[in-house]
Amino acid sequence: MHTTTRFALLVQERHWDSYEVFCIRFAKAAARAAEKENNPRLARTDIARSTYARWMGRKGAISSTPRRDAALVLQHMFNMSPERLFEPIDASSWSSGHRSTAPVAPADPPGFDDPLTIVSQTHRLTSSNADDPVLGMVRGTIASIVARYETLGPQHLAGEARIIRETLHGILAGHQPPRTRTELFRLASQASGLLGYMAVNAGARYEVVDAYCSEAETLAREVGEVAMEMWANGTRSLGLYYQKRYADADDAASAGIALAPGHPQAIRLLVNGRARALARIGDRAGAEAAIGHALELSDRQTSLPDGLTSCISFEPYSMARSLANAITTRLSLGDTAEVLAHADQIEELIEHSQSEWSRALVGLDVASALLKQGSPEIEHAMARGRRALRSGTGRPIKSVWERAVELYQNAERWHDEAEVGDYAEELRTWQSQPQVGLIAVGWASQIAP
Repeated sequence: MHTTTRFALLVQERHWDSYEVFCIRFAKAAARAAEKENNPRLARTDIARSTYARWMGRKGAISSTPRRDAALVLQHMFNMSPERLFEPIDASSWSSGHRSTAPVAPADPPGFDDPLTIVSQTHRLTSSNADDPVLGMVRGTIASIVARYETLGPQHLAGEARIIRETLHGILAGHQPPRTRTELFRLASQASGLLGYMAVNAGARYEVVDAYCSEAETLAREVGEVAMEMWANGTRSLGLYYQKRYADADDAASAGIALAPGHPQAIRLLVNGRARALARIGDRAGAEAAIGHALELSDRQTSLPDGLTSCISFEPYSMARSLANAITTRLSLGDTAEVLAHADQIEELIEHSQSEWSRALVGLDVASALLKQGSPEIEHAMARGRRALRSGTGRPIKSVWERAVELYQNAERWHDEAEVGDYAEELRTWQSQPQVGLIAVGWASQIAP
């Protein structure tokens, strides 16, 4: 004797035994039940695949009576109580004694699909393993990483960004309608971009930076996200800059600009990418032209962020951040008066900014300019340098560390001065912090004891 339930036999008889088809029928019954019971919650009732398998007694599972909401929907669906619906019965007696009262539908002409099959296939095409709450969670996490980045740094946030990237890759291996899949590609591109930027700041090999940036670019290109594609080019340029591959850094920034020369993202590519790289290779005219173009493009924008956003932000550069990058370019060109003038323009914004690393970087640039000008101000420069090291940079990024060491190297000829010794001592103490990690490797020997 083969024992089953009335539910399983009715589902099979009505050809609803495909999980997808059953869900469609169940959803319609849930809508009817919600209306008749005056209970909107019933319309949102759904059945998990594992629950359906238990009800059908598949794969050795024991059938079980449904919970309250599902039970009410089933009562409207089959016009009988759940207790009777899930009553154990002999399948053979059902076959010989049960007669369906449902009218027999006329046969369709050959060559057409069964209506329920069409409905099931449509459901599969539009179903998704990523609902709005999942997408909202990912968006929120990415925004949170950006907001916390200059407080916690790549050492603490890279793991979180990796989890988001891996989660998105896992979701994308499933099935989503085009609109949802486009959003997932956009978010996955951002996650890869964050990791590429973190890899630069943490002093990782350029191959790691390039791999993340290439992924970010490819995913962005697939869904037409030009702004993100440009952002990834800017991060690649940044990585090459800190590898001292200045011509390659300029090429990467130029490639990004070529995608959309008038786009707000081009501001970053011009002033952070091209201008700084060209200054390092001695191309004064090119560097000055890049700064001018960036400032002109900024003036043409109807809105730019205020103040100084996080260095890892996906937003366009604000005017203050453009000027901070122009300071670095001017320092490389030896234009100390311009460095000090630009610094005065943004001093108040820098001092009150949440961007801790920007305060440190601008402070270190100003300190170097004070040393390089015609009448060096050693005491003032070293005081600015020490203040920069204390600018909340307990977790420094590679650019902060390198610039701090460069300031020391510029001051070495005055090594007998007490202020220079004090700065060197503070730099050594700073370097010994565990959170500096591998960023400082190769530089420590250059700081005189």
